[in-house]
Amino acid sequence: MPRSFDAAKSAIKSAVDIVRLVGDYGLALHRAGSRYKAICPWHDDRHPSLEVNPDRQTFKCWVCNIGGDVFEFVQRMDRVEFPEALRTLAERAGVTLEGPGASRRAEGPSQADLRGVLVWAEELFSKALERDEAARGYVEGRGLTAETAARFRLGYAPDDPGWLFEEARRKGYSKDLLEKAGLASSAEDASGRVHARFRGRLIFPIHDERGRPVGFGGRILPEAERAASSRGFRVAKYVNSPETPLFQKRRLVYAADLARAACREAGWVAVMEGYTDVMAAHQVGLTNVVATLGTAFGDDHVPLLRRLADRACLVYDGDEAGQSAAERALEVFLGHELDVRVLSLPSGLDPCDFLLSEGANAFRTLADEARDPLSFILGRARARFDLDSIDGARQASEWVLGVLARVPPSPPGSAQDVALKKALDKLSLALRLPVASLQARLKSLRRPARRKGATKEEVPAPALDAAPTPPAIELARAMDPIDREFVAAVVGRPDLVATLVVRVPPALIRDDLARMILDAAYEIHGRGEAPDFEALKADLEDPRALAVLDHLNELQEGLGRPEPQPLDEVQFPIGSWETRLEDALALFAERERLARLRDLKQALDETDKLAEPDAHRALQLEYRRLLTQRAGTSR
Repeated sequence: MPRSFDAAKSAIKSAVDIVRLVGDYGLALHRAGSRYKAICPWHDDRHPSLEVNPDRQTFKCWVCNIGGDVFEFVQRMDRVEFPEALRTLAERAGVTLEGPGASRRAEGPSQADLRGVLVWAEELFSKALERDEAARGYVEGRGLTAETAARFRLGYAPDDPGWLFEEARRKGYSKDLLEKAGLASSAEDASGRVHARFRGRLIFPIHDERGRPVGFGGRILPEAERAASSRGFRVAKYVNSPETPLFQKRRLVYAADLARAACREAGWVAVMEGYTDVMAAHQVGLTNVVATLGTAFGDDHVPLLRRLADRACLVYDGDEAGQSAAERALEVFLGHELDVRVLSLPSGLDPCDFLLSEGANAFRTLADEARDPLSFILGRARARFDLDSIDGARQASEWVLGVLARVPPSPPGSAQDVALKKALDKLSLALRLPVASLQARLKSLRRPARRKGATKEEVPAPALDAAPTPPAIELARAMDPIDREFVAAVVGRPDLVATLVVRVPPALIRDDLARMILDAAYEIHGRGEAPDFEALKADLEDPRALAVLDHLNELQEGLGRPEPQPLDEVQFPIGSWETRLEDALALFAERERLARLRDLKQALDETDKLAEPDAHRALQLEYRRLLTQRAGTSR
């Protein structure tokens, strides 16, 4: 039954054993009379100075003077505010908090029911792996030991459609409960059949920070993949549990429960992309390592990482796909107060292979040399553009400022504001461009970025009573012609995304729908996958964007030739995709040149020539240079 705030707080303090709570956070406790002692996690403690009093349900460090009750302990250890600590401890104590609608009976299985079936499934998958020689052989082939597999509770789901349901029937679990827990899914047709979500897959249990299973990731094994192909099916390499009351993949990181203590001790956390990468790291003794759950970084990941350590080291492959993924990740982290570094592995090696071949110390050496975000972005700009030429410097500034424009503005004097000013100074020095010009351009880029939204996660879900989606052809014709041509190029030739990523920052796309589609294409490309039609459909959520995507795809398929009929024949005549894209890019460059001229003219009007002569002169020189530059050229 829901309780009032005071009653709930009192009930939680009575139900939670502070000694067990402290121990669950990885602190080794030793009895000292009626109390317990441990090494303090908040200072360089060589002799146990943290005292835990079970009678009073309190803790106290006599060196750094930090102390309090169970709520303050969780706040400090998890780096959260009181409401979050209250929710965490309420769940631990089994206390229901009062809230809107709390008096109404919840529909479907309870969280306790879901947790029970997930614990059962984890054990079931684990035993199946022990019995299957082929699955164990795959694990060994990746260089992972039996001890590592046991530590991460690795499992296996046989390629048998009835196996899970037969095991569940014996246990008394219904198909509905399996579906609610994310272990099964209903057929998309009207047959009402339910299928096992994981079949013929290596199973990676995903735990919350307390080590409880909340979902699973499944990697298809080669045998099952070949069998599916022989039946004419194409299966995804990785499948995760769907969103459930316990599993929200953007609010979780893999192995946080196993890495927490090591992250606090080391002061930093390494963030990788794959489950086996994390397992290999822990196997060689590098245990402050976690991974995202097959998603791009979002704002929800930042507080999760801050709970683990003050510094995050993002680990990416050295190839183009890995570096593009790093660029997109930095757009999220630049807007938060978290010390972030980027570690690029030697090209051709993924983290798992590098760790198993080179070991933990070689990885730590690379981590010590990891670059701060702006150094990484400038390094990418140097690799892409000729900074010694005027046009190369202009293109580099557009690209770097396009990344910075997607970072939310910070209050003057804040840490992020100071960091941004330093970034512009560094960019000015590297590109030999005046700071005032860069500031004016960043300001102009931020206006459309803020107005139109930066990521698909920020686009609100349509209301139930929202107006119906307009016909796709109307949506497509209403798009900015240049932006639409970029989208058409992506649909027609997904490999051309590699060109667009370099030359078209999303912040410079004027049309909302075009930006959504290109955002999705860039994100898929950054994950090392082909941003083809099916991949884009799976990544997009907005019904309008999906309608445009379907329409452009139908245009292409209906013509029986490599290029779809352009919606704007005068501006974009029929031709090869490479030619059409170059034409669109030339028009895009001219559009941005004219927009920048307008911004510089406004900045000149707003700059006092007598009070700020240097800034006025720099803006004037840049304005004249752009004014005399011919469209589509660097002259």
